[in-house]
Order: sequence, then structure tokens, then C-alpha cells
Amino acid sequence: MVFARMSTWHFKKGKREHAFLDIDKILNTETRHVDGFRGYMSLLSREDPNIATILTLWQDEETLKKTETGTIQKAIRNVKDSLESPPRIDNFRVFSTELFQQSE
Repeated sequence: MVFARMSTWHFKKGKREHAFLDIDKILNTETRHVDGFRGYMSLLSREDPNIATILTLWQDEETLKKTETGTIQKAIRNVKDSLESPPRIDNFRVFSTELFQQSE
């Protein structure tokens, strides 16, 4: 069974791009190497230039919960001066997923 964490980040005006680079670096350097990590998607809102959403996928609920205190809290600390408010964090059990990679 796969689990997901969705975090929605609200940044101060004009701070999203710079702050989100810091968050993306954490995802690529620390989260990627956690046993049970299955992948992530970073989504930048087209309607609001100050909002970003991160969806991370986890092998099991235990791994999902284990990363709640370390990785998420580090990301918040790193960008706290750029945040309008703390991120909203929701956890899910994934019912189904299917991703396609098309080769050119």
C-alpha cells in the first residue's frame, strides 16, 4: 500500500521561486535517500504565483510518519522568512495511481 503527503505552501509575494528552490534541494538531497520514499511532484500554482504544492509518495505509513518531524520541519525552518503562513499538510492512503513516460 502506498501513502502520500500533500503540503501546500503559501509564500509572501514574490518569494515563491527562491524559497521553493531551497525546498526542492531538501527533497533531492535528503528525502530521496530515505528508505521507503517512492517519489515526489512539485506543483506551482498557475492561478496564484505565491502558492506551491508538494506531493510525496511513501512505501508505507510508518515511513510517511517518520519523515513528518525531520524533513518537513527542516524545510519550514529553511524558508520561514518567505512563508505567509505554515504549510497545510495532509496525509493520504493512495487508492490508485498510474504514471506514463513517453519517449520521443
